[in-house]
Amino acid sequence: MPESISLAQARRIAVAAQLRPRAARYKTVLERLGCIQLDTISAVRRAHELTLLARGLDLDEVTGSLDERRTAVAFEGWGHAMSLLPVSAWPYHSLRRSRWRDHWREHPVPASAIADVRSLVAEHGSVTVGHFPSGAMHRGEGPSNMGDSWNLRTDHKRAAELLMLTGELACTHRIGFKRVYRSARRAVPARHFWDADEAECRRYLVGTALRNLGVATTKDVADYFRIKVATAEATLRELEIEQVAVEGWRSRAWVDPGVRRLRTPGTDRPVAVSMFDQLVWLRERMARLWGHDWKIEIYVPRAKRTFGYYCLPIVVGDDIPGRVALRRNNGELVVEAAQWDESRADPEHLKAAVDRVADWVDAKARWEAPRA
Repeated sequence: MPESISLAQARRIAVAAQLRPRAARYKTVLERLGCIQLDTISAVRRAHELTLLARGLDLDEVTGSLDERRTAVAFEGWGHAMSLLPVSAWPYHSLRRSRWRDHWREHPVPASAIADVRSLVAEHGSVTVGHFPSGAMHRGEGPSNMGDSWNLRTDHKRAAELLMLTGELACTHRIGFKRVYRSARRAVPARHFWDADEAECRRYLVGTALRNLGVATTKDVADYFRIKVATAEATLRELEIEQVAVEGWRSRAWVDPGVRRLRTPGTDRPVAVSMFDQLVWLRERMARLWGHDWKIEIYVPRAKRTFGYYCLPIVVGDDIPGRVALRRNNGELVVEAAQWDESRADPEHLKAAVDRVADWVDAKARWEAPRA
């Protein structure tokens, strides 16, 4: 590997690490990515579904990703944010579970709620919020913003979430979009139900992050699983990872040893990715690679939005020449806004990407925004 690489090479490495090689199975993609972020917004499709679809999985495979009939592939826990994590990685998230136990001691949930949830799981084997006497949220109230949601949850919901995050319970499937809580010992396959030590956890998290970023600053690596920058730095040095200078980047970057095998160009056809996709989820990295400072505006009041409710960047080859704001409505996929740089890609790629998303949601695209 040379001591420096161009921005074009960095883009190629980043896209190849994320969107190549393609795979046909949910399990394969999840284990490669290490985590897939969850989000409740379904203006187009759920965030985790868009992540899978962008990587070439067919609709049946994506639709069944949270199905209880599937052999346990994932468990839900804190990855980049709340995420799907491969069950094979259960041992390497033991450090995070330990941190949640510390959080529990500092921010206790009423013991009666903990006892109730344990009793319900023991009685029924698996439970959803429908089993909780007071449900999930305090009646007549709902979160006005992201920060309110934990405080508005009932004690039973908070108890179930903490028991899940600390590893006593596990969620390996959902009913609808409701978590199903079970004893982790029963839910997680026995061969994976053990705890790695701290050094093994750090190496797994950092190694997985770098493999999926391809080329990355220390902060990029740390952000993937939201670990401390100092921890990421120490682990990268421990792993003796090579560094390079990237054109236009202030900080030197680490390069995954596997990039030497990434010989293919970027995506073979235009594809839209959600803003919850790891290709773009760290905004400053997106700005460094593609020059965009786009933000998520789903939590911004309509009058203050600068682009649209649900933004999807569009990847063409190794570039991101534009974005669209899409919303599914009564059998149509409405294009509320579009931004495209014709000097970077043919506008037909924009239409092709939108049509592809329309296929994902079994709808017909309707353009409210002018076509670029």
